[in-house]
Amino acid sequence: MKKKCLLLLIVTGIIFTSCGDAETKAGKDDSADTINAKDSANFTDEKNPDSNSAQSGTTRGLDISTEPDDILTNIDNYLVSKVTFTSAGAAGGITNGNVSIENTLPDVTFQKAIVEVSILLGDGKEFRTDYYTIQNVEPGGKKTVKIPNTTRGNSIVCHIVKLKSMELTKGEMILVGSRYVPN
Repeated sequence: MKKKCLLLLIVTGIIFTSCGDAETKAGKDDSADTINAKDSANFTDEKNPDSNSAQSGTTRGLDISTEPDDILTNIDNYLVSKVTFTSAGAAGGITNGNVSIENTLPDVTFQKAIVEVSILLGDGKEFRTDYYTIQNVEPGGKKTVKIPNTTRGNSIVCHIVKLKSMELTKGEMILVGSRYVPN
């Protein structure tokens, strides 16, 4: 037992000493955004030119005017989705579909988000639902997901259903939105 405690203390000490200059490391270029999904060729990354928080070297803190539970419950108000597509005709069908996800929180980075994209028929019934994983959405950042063309469907609805953020979830991947259960 004493050996385990001693080993834990040594590892903790090494971690603290190696993170001593972490604030200066945060100022380095973080431009290597990646996105994983069914087909990574369907994704583009759109950087907000006004967002320089990644290069500022300042530590980020959660805006205390909004509680994390409120943000996680209403995530679609903060990680905002915008759907664009072309209708294939009167019988339905979707072409050139895109879903853009924009992070409107000034002090929160999302390391990973799962987006549920549902294609609906004219009567509102669900035709198909797909899930896409988006990574590294910085404050003010925007990511776009290309939706495959379909021969059916009249509209697209999307929601963030799961996410990981150091500021909001303490690095844990959790369910959010209508599926969120506060601790």
